[in-house]
Amino acid sequence: MLSPDFSDLPRLIAIMLGRLDMSVDECIKAYTELSATVFHKKHRIPVNIKGNLKERYDSKVLEQAIKQIIRDRNLDENTLLKDPQGTKVFVCCTSGETSQTSLLRSWYTSRGDPDLYRTVRIWEAARATSAASSFFDSISIGDPQQRFLDGGTGANNPVQHVWDEAADLLTSEESLSENVGCLISLGTGQPGYKPFEDTILGIGKTLLSIATETEASADKFHRAQSRLFEKKLCFRFNVPRGLGDIGLAETEQIATIKSMTADHLQSEAVQSVLRTCVERLRQRQCMSDFM
Repeated sequence: MLSPDFSDLPRLIAIMLGRLDMSVDECIKAYTELSATVFHKKHRIPVNIKGNLKERYDSKVLEQAIKQIIRDRNLDENTLLKDPQGTKVFVCCTSGETSQTSLLRSWYTSRGDPDLYRTVRIWEAARATSAASSFFDSISIGDPQQRFLDGGTGANNPVQHVWDEAADLLTSEESLSENVGCLISLGTGQPGYKPFEDTILGIGKTLLSIATETEASADKFHRAQSRLFEKKLCFRFNVPRGLGDIGLAETEQIATIKSMTADHLQSEAVQSVLRTCVERLRQRQCMSDFM
């Protein structure tokens, strides 16, 4: 099982890997090109005449860029997300009607919305999970139409969702803890510590950082599943503080992201954990087909 933290647009990588069957190198190339295109031109006025937030970047440009990636995989741009025989993949988004986290899945489950499973296209799922507040407009999808936006409001680290979805695939007599081959949680970088500001703008920024936290969720999951971490069945990789402060649209910081990640991976402590993780994955190939 792979659980990458989702930081708005990078959620697309989950679909690239799982649904479009792209390699890691292909994902990096496609995402780098997409982000450069999408964040090329910014709207100067972030609010409309009614004082409501409006998108800073063009949602249509994002939509067309996603469709191009799908076409590059020799698929019709309107190919459905559902793929019951393929790799199981889901993305999180927030319901515009209830403000609750919703999951768009490539497989059928009784917990999901059957209408969404039947009708949602790959590009629509990608747009819904990438509709970061103030960056892109929300999107209405499905039949009947439902409005969705940024999935990071309540699920920037979806590791518990991954666990729950995997547990649902088992029978009532089976325990997920006894069937896990390997679970890898990938972070998007830890932000630096910041004091709680008491200005209106500062409070807004602090509340946003609370909503998009990832390390608190990771720590909570680690405590709940500490035995699996001790048995080297679960792994968490995340670049230390600083990388998480780089903004979504700061495409000019890609070199910095690469350098900070490379430095982190070169440390002996991380190398040791990586070697253990690789060995676990090798063993996984000889185990059951579950996960």
